Amino acid sequence: MIAALKILPFFTTMLGGAVALRAHRRLHLVYGLAGGAMLGLVAFHLLPELSSVGLPTVGSVPLPYILLAVAFLLMFALEELIGPHPTDDDSGGEHRHPHVGLIGAGALVAHSFIDGLAIGIGFQVSDAIGLAILIAVLAHDFADGMTTASIMRRHGNTARRTWALVFAGAIAPVIGAFLGGALHLSEAWILGYAGFFAGTLIYFATRDMIPAARQGGTVATAFVTVTAGVVLMWALAAAGI
Repeated sequence: MIAALKILPFFTTMLGGAVALRAHRRLHLVYGLAGGAMLGLVAFHLLPELSSVGLPTVGSVPLPYILLAVAFLLMFALEELIGPHPTDDDSGGEHRHPHVGLIGAGALVAHSFIDGLAIGIGFQVSDAIGLAILIAVLAHDFADGMTTASIMRRHGNTARRTWALVFAGAIAPVIGAFLGGALHLSEAWILGYAGFFAGTLIYFATRDMIPAARQGGTVATAFVTVTAGVVLMWALAAAGI
């Protein structure tokens, strides 16, 4: 029974990716919702976890917070170094950096794998804790699948390559869940990664998703969709998910 439950994140991630890829002309709405969900995930789910006491520090600052800033700066540097830039002759055309999309989507795949590990470790503690973590991962993985597809398409990747990354993101938590049943990871390691991942989410929300929502629609629709994504993540946190 538990083995069957560990497979469920695959379907929610694929569903999220399908929603993003089927949006077509209304993709700007998906961008806004995804951007808001990313900000909400950081504000209501990741940052509270990073407030735990007893974390390793560097210069009196908790390491996860330092990794958050490092991740943001790293993503900014990678995009500037890897991606082409508009010249004075192209009227500031839209940036499309397929490799940057792969980097962002790859970070989400890694995050999904860590989610899976959490499921496996949770079921080691008790079925109740494992089930609670599973419910949270199912909710988050839908947003992850949608965000993965959004990032890939936003940076000009083909639909085929996008589906490949969505599939990788869907299978990652399943592999992590089964592996997590046999591993014992330290809390400090998990929280350090959470800080790094929070930095990548903030970067893609503010640099890619929200600007794309504004470009494809109006200020009003962008604000509404971004707010909806934030409120969705708040509601999940308020419900203890």
